[in-house]
Amino acid sequence: MKKIIILSFMFILISVWIFSQEPEKITVKTSDLTIDQLAKIKAQAEVETMQKKLETYGKWVGVGGEIGNAVKESLTAVVDVSDKFGKTDVGKFTMVMVGWKIIGKDLLRILFGIVFATIYTIFMFRYYKKGFTTYRIPIKDNGWKFWLPKEYHIVKEANDRNTSYDGYEVVKWLNIVMLIAGYAITYAIMFG
Repeated sequence: MKKIIILSFMFILISVWIFSQEPEKITVKTSDLTIDQLAKIKAQAEVETMQKKLETYGKWVGVGGEIGNAVKESLTAVVDVSDKFGKTDVGKFTMVMVGWKIIGKDLLRILFGIVFATIYTIFMFRYYKKGFTTYRIPIKDNGWKFWLPKEYHIVKEANDRNTSYDGYEVVKWLNIVMLIAGYAITYAIMFG
């Protein structure tokens, strides 16, 4: 117990001795100082302000450099780890799953649009060829016996066909409009 009291007393004495070493400060009006003394005090204040700013800037530069090094090291670690992970089977599967999540829906839409456009175009061209450019007229239809050959009457000229009705040209244009509408639907499927 004595030691604690003596140590405490010595600590107080040392701290009083340290604080007594500070120079005394005196407050003086600036009008009582000479121009040289005032300029010296202002220059010293500017130097102290500049030193404080430089210390602050130095701290910020140090912090910025540390942040830059930390980001660089972390990104290097991420690249190294992802490179090693990408070479494994699980990594490859994960990359495929991420890729599918990002572009899978769009890929399916484009694929479905291409299939739709192909089927629709084939259907429309066959319809147009059968309805407007075929120069043969079926004589006998076999019905459900599709494997039997059909019999046709070959028409020599286009006027022999039944093209004299009023809506013939309208149906031709309607077929073209339907083809364009099919392409518009395809575009809407793929990119809509």
